[in-house]
Amino acid sequence: MYQTSMYKEYYKLRDNPFQMTPDPRIFFASKGHKRALSYLQYGLSQGEGFIVVTGDIGTGKTTIVKNLIAGLDHQTYIAKQLVTTHLGEHDLMEMICESFELISRGLTKAALLNQFKAFLNSAHKLGRRVVLVVDEVQNLPTKTVEELRMLSNFQIDNKPLIQSFLVGQKEFITTLQDSSMEQLRQRVIASCHLGPLKEHETNLYVNYRLKAAGWAGGPLFDDAALKLVHKLTEGVPRRINVFCDRILLFGYLEEISFFTIEHIQTVADELAEEITSPLKLHEEKEATQILRQVPPNNINRTAKQPAAAGMNGQVLPMATSADASHPKVEELKKKNVSAANITGLTETKISQCKPVEKKVISVNPVLSSDFVDIEDTIKDFESRVEKEIESFKKSLDKKF
Repeated sequence: MYQTSMYKEYYKLRDNPFQMTPDPRIFFASKGHKRALSYLQYGLSQGEGFIVVTGDIGTGKTTIVKNLIAGLDHQTYIAKQLVTTHLGEHDLMEMICESFELISRGLTKAALLNQFKAFLNSAHKLGRRVVLVVDEVQNLPTKTVEELRMLSNFQIDNKPLIQSFLVGQKEFITTLQDSSMEQLRQRVIASCHLGPLKEHETNLYVNYRLKAAGWAGGPLFDDAALKLVHKLTEGVPRRINVFCDRILLFGYLEEISFFTIEHIQTVADELAEEITSPLKLHEEKEATQILRQVPPNNINRTAKQPAAAGMNGQVLPMATSADASHPKVEELKKKNVSAANITGLTETKISQCKPVEKKVISVNPVLSSDFVDIEDTIKDFESRVEKEIESFKKSLDKKF
């Protein structure tokens, strides 16, 4: 916090522009956020059913909820937000009653339900609507989610006394698809999934947060720098906040007044060494994707290089020196397996049998760069040889 105060003074900022705590005063409405907020507001206008908002970690779901609650008329609505963990049905009812400032401890589940129903009836008589926002709903077991549906059965004149908003990570979609959730699904009047920011939205987001915190100067980042910020954070607002906070700290220490792509890369390199780096997962994912893009037969072969015949006469590329560092090559080296001794092994097995009649078994050298399937190729070849030998033995038995 002390370091943040230092760069705030250096850049003449009133507040921390990239604070982690959701603040409805600096709500950035991207296209996805506007859509999610519109669904929540639509749900309020309907006064019934469930609204479901899901999203990846750090995409701003809680910020949207806080923005919604902050904009409500508190003379009309009684709105509470409940952050859940792995709760049973009884524990959930205790938390709900406690959030609405009702007696919660020491009561049976039936007593909790009766008390909450009485509270809903009282609110209705006063002309007030009760809204329950359940955050991190993906943590709840299926039976506990079903308990939330049961609360929607509290009605007067066919009008629900409570309206619930279910907010959680994408895992909750799997819960909703469970066969036992059919009744709840039928009561969901709208749902949406919140994704990361697009590249141009990341640019707008960073500049918006800076201005909201009091930045009055010109552009602080060049376009290439913000493009790299988006790439390294994958457009996830929480990652952007962590990353940009460190960038500003770096800028204060190095007395930087305008950030270029080189500055961003320097901070990224420093963060990559930290266990809690918001960029580390991205780097690992990117590395995995690159490895998956390398095909097992990716051999640079010129027209002059010969080809070897495979098991079924197919043409297989000859291995080159470029393959020497391939991980599968090293694995086969450790096992002392090579194309040469594979061929020698199979030829030795065949030569041990001396047929009375000539029966030719052709053995072609197996030289394949596809080291992923070489063991299967060996097994297949040996199996075929054994079948030929067995067939030959049977022919001998018939003759003698």
